[in-house]
Amino acid sequence: MLFYSLLFSPASADRIQAGQDIQSAINSAQAGDIIAVGPGTYFSITIDRPLTLIGEGRPVLNATQQNPAVVVKSDGVTIDGFEIYGVGKDTTAKFEYYMENREAARGQRLDMPNSAVVVEGSDLAIKNSSIYGAQAGIYALDAEGITLQDSTLDGCDTGLFLHGGRGLNVSGCSIVNCKKYGLDIEQSREIVVKNNSIIRNSNIGILLREGKWAEMDDNLISECTFGLSLWNASFNQVRRNQLDHNYYGILVTNWSCYNNITDNLLIDNSRGEIIDGFGIGLSLQENSCHNMVIGNVARGNYNGLEISKGCQFNAVYANNAAENKHGIRMNENRNNLIFGNNFQFNNINAYENQSCNIWNTTLGNYYSDYQGEDENKDGIGDVPYSLPGPESSSIRPHAVDPSLRG
Repeated sequence: MLFYSLLFSPASADRIQAGQDIQSAINSAQAGDIIAVGPGTYFSITIDRPLTLIGEGRPVLNATQQNPAVVVKSDGVTIDGFEIYGVGKDTTAKFEYYMENREAARGQRLDMPNSAVVVEGSDLAIKNSSIYGAQAGIYALDAEGITLQDSTLDGCDTGLFLHGGRGLNVSGCSIVNCKKYGLDIEQSREIVVKNNSIIRNSNIGILLREGKWAEMDDNLISECTFGLSLWNASFNQVRRNQLDHNYYGILVTNWSCYNNITDNLLIDNSRGEIIDGFGIGLSLQENSCHNMVIGNVARGNYNGLEISKGCQFNAVYANNAAENKHGIRMNENRNNLIFGNNFQFNNINAYENQSCNIWNTTLGNYYSDYQGEDENKDGIGDVPYSLPGPESSSIRPHAVDPSLRG
């Protein structure tokens, strides 16, 4: 059994074969070494120095009750090419484990989930690997510089949990069938989530809670309850994602401010498990302010766009909402600017309740059901568009002349 430094090609190295001891190789390695692991099934390992583990032939790492498959205690670790199996949540088995292994509980947090990979260092890269069935696929506290690339998180309660971290990068991954969250990112910043498929996660595909400076771009997020949720999260970019067949495509809530939500495709967010046909393309709620909602397409939802409950100073511009039950629905909010949007062939193009907003600047909105005329041919309807809904005092919206839109 040999390990070798970064100066040598992995093809020239002896391999750890099935049945051999990976932990012994780790314990004997020098910082910067590469360890090649051949096919086989292995159990819990701890990596306590900067190493690269390369799996050849998709070796399997198995967790057991309260013993993760991998514990990373060092900075600068790379794990590439493994199948990693975790243990699901089982409160009874966990209690019995600690009753039978009381020394194992000494000095430990007993509220820790069963995790496939526990991260206690920074600058970790997991590449070309798959993680299955854990209560938490990857569990990291206060970690910096985690990369998850071209990998799969499948059937976990939570695919990845990061709290208090910085510099997470998730790209080219498939995150599917998680029971609670695909990605649960809390009190963390400088996050990049790009080009992933995040599908059939029962609760939330991506949750960014109390986070900032995230870029979430070009992801497919489908068949979740909440596709992407910003919860008290500010100064983030959400761009060019496709969100379909969720109850909420994008939910921005609880004082989430100064976010840019642009060029997303919000289609067929309409489900039947709770209320038949209900689903929202994009929802701003609960005092979320100063957000830019620009260039999104909302089609085939119950509400294409909605803003409700104390939201102020949001700009909604150049969006296309078509073939929804409501193109846009405004409820109990003030001082939002809605202009330059296309509201076409919705059952109700625009609805407002108990609100006071601004529906045009020099440019109004296009409403496919506008019945007014434009006598002076300036592109602005002569009669303000009549918004259905009670108890509102908005600046009356002038409609763009439909003849100019075709």
